[in-house]
Amino acid sequence: MNTPVLGIDPVPMRSRDDRFSASDFWKLIVDNVWLVVSIIIGVTALATAYAFLATPVYSSDALVKVDFPNPNALGVNSGQVQQQAVPSQLPTDAEIQIIQSRAVLLPVIKKFHQDISITPHEMPLLGRISSMLATPGQPTAPLLGFSSFAWGGEDVNVSQLEVPARLENKKLMLRVLPQGAYELVDNDGNSILHGTVGRVATSDGTSIMIDKLVARPGTEFNVIRFSEYQAVARFAKNLKVMESMKDSGVVQILYENEDPKLAQDITTSIAQTYIAAHVDQHREEASVTRNFILGELPRLESELKRTETELSNYRMSSNSMQPGTEANSYLQGSIDIERQIATLEMQRTQTAARFAPTTREVRTIDEQLATLKAQKQAFDQRFGRLPVSERKLMDLTRDSKVAEDIYVAMRQKASELAVTRAGTIGNVHLIDSAIYPTDPSKPKRPLVIGGGAAAGLVLSVLFVFFRDQLSRSVKSPHSVESRLSLPVFGAVSFSPMQARLDRPSKASLLPGKTRPGALAGDPSRRVLSDERDADTVLPDDANHHLLSALGDRDMAVEALRAVHASLMLDIGPAPNNVLAVVGATPGTGKTFVASNLAVLHAQTGKSVLLIDGDMRRGRIASIFGQHGGNGFAEVLASKIQIDQAVRQTDVPGLSLMTSGRFPANPSKMLSTPRLPLILDLLQQRYDLVIIDTPAVLAVSDANLIAANAGSSVVVVRPSAQSEGELQEAIKRLDLTGARIAGVIFNAVPKRRSEKRTYAYASAYMSNVATEEE
Repeated sequence: MNTPVLGIDPVPMRSRDDRFSASDFWKLIVDNVWLVVSIIIGVTALATAYAFLATPVYSSDALVKVDFPNPNALGVNSGQVQQQAVPSQLPTDAEIQIIQSRAVLLPVIKKFHQDISITPHEMPLLGRISSMLATPGQPTAPLLGFSSFAWGGEDVNVSQLEVPARLENKKLMLRVLPQGAYELVDNDGNSILHGTVGRVATSDGTSIMIDKLVARPGTEFNVIRFSEYQAVARFAKNLKVMESMKDSGVVQILYENEDPKLAQDITTSIAQTYIAAHVDQHREEASVTRNFILGELPRLESELKRTETELSNYRMSSNSMQPGTEANSYLQGSIDIERQIATLEMQRTQTAARFAPTTREVRTIDEQLATLKAQKQAFDQRFGRLPVSERKLMDLTRDSKVAEDIYVAMRQKASELAVTRAGTIGNVHLIDSAIYPTDPSKPKRPLVIGGGAAAGLVLSVLFVFFRDQLSRSVKSPHSVESRLSLPVFGAVSFSPMQARLDRPSKASLLPGKTRPGALAGDPSRRVLSDERDADTVLPDDANHHLLSALGDRDMAVEALRAVHASLMLDIGPAPNNVLAVVGATPGTGKTFVASNLAVLHAQTGKSVLLIDGDMRRGRIASIFGQHGGNGFAEVLASKIQIDQAVRQTDVPGLSLMTSGRFPANPSKMLSTPRLPLILDLLQQRYDLVIIDTPAVLAVSDANLIAANAGSSVVVVRPSAQSEGELQEAIKRLDLTGARIAGVIFNAVPKRRSEKRTYAYASAYMSNVATEEE
């Protein structure tokens, strides 16, 4: 018969608003705990394998300090206006960009041959494990006969590789030959050149120099010569340049590589190359400024002599006296303003030689000049009431003093720039040099394994949740009640005792055979085991396999009684006392439910007739240990009378009408007017007539029987039919005019989330069984 079921409703009910609550989610996780644990273990195992098999990466860093640049390149005290030109923030961002520029990185890349990639051709995973166990410099013998793969211990050093543009960024193959020879092959398998270790090999624009080659003949290596663009982009992926703390001016240069020594050397080289480039730039700027000053000194000296001569001549011609207090104030202010204007004009001349007139540097100086000239004009107007002779004397004195100050400052600055050009002074200094890294920075095994476990937990929970949400099968009574508006009389769970009852005796079952008539996927098809269920006492009568016939030894029996009580109350007002037990698809357990409901109703002292209406594959006769001839099919065909088809069973009050011999066209027989006449006679003789039917979606037999029955109950098994199939079955029954009383859930698997409920019920049923004994 169908999978044995019945028990307390173990299906977690959802809230009435049909939303997935936190409680539902927790129950879902508990019910699928082993699946969740399996996924976590699997993902953690993958993460652990990666943590131990991944090539360790080492990182080395150096620290560089960036200071403010010299705010006064010409060395002249330009006053408050010039002080405002000093940047308010350190130029750290600009220096970081310079460190990452091609001008700094390309020399390092070429020095350490980072534009050349040569890797052994390894078998995935197995080759990696073998290389971890190998001794460096001692090539491992090939495994499984794969001699072209590298199995660990190989050592190769390519110091030079030049290829034509068409072969740049292309994967080439280096094949090791006997006696220190090798062959370079392109991606199409064409030989490019042959060479020997220690000698430069050249052919058709390609040249290669291999200093060291330790490998078995036949071993292959993948070789790539990157273009400058690709080499810098590839190199930059392992380089990190950042400011240690905001506005600190301390820049950290960090480089990662599989070779710890190479990581240290490259980091040191980057820092040194950057500082050397910075010093060269500083020297060049100092040289340019000094040359500019030297070019301006003759003019400044000539201007100084001219102003001194004019001042001397004017004093001699006018016999001028010492200026008064007001004149001295005018003189001092004019000198300061003129000095600033002169300095800015010189700086603009120097800046204009390097930048366009519209750039920010030139426009800033022009704005400062305009401000100073406006101040000078206002100052001159303020002292315009002085006598003309006294003002002219002050003007000449001012011009002479300004020219003298600028000339002296320029000569002094020229001497300073000569020292700067010969030295290594700049605003960037190396604080910490790179050191040899002893421990790998990647992968961080505890972090990777812990992250794998966390990822496994998240993935497992998401998988379980979305699998449940995307499943189209009917899973809970609440989904039937809310979406189909049908009452659920109860939910019954799998009964291990009924599964044992369905097994034939060992004497009648050959090894590897199954019980005749068992459905595919039915647990009762399993072969008996000598060790299984040795502690369970089965009934002596092996002719029937009814769980309800055992009394209250199984807690599913009590659930059947509850279902029976609810069902009887519902079908009371029905047009007749004929009950059709239907299901949407095969395998839902209709026969089991119909048989046990008939037994339970007969045990209440009522007269019950159980009819096997499945004239295609009916099995009720075998359940009760009777033959299948002279049954329902013969009565419909008028071959026998009703009394000849009705048989008595061992259950008091329960009569049986088998399906009979399977006819050629059951649907045609059920379509005749004889079916309602037969049911009308039977419902007068018995308190309840129960008819087991075929699947609704398989054939039309169930629709014809349900149309003539007073009530129909739909048996639903989780995962045996989808919601769409159940809806289609209900629709077909409605179209035939069947009265659907409700739904009985059958073969519901036990869930871990309801473990305590099972424990309570099991303890209660154990006490009942003890009292009966």
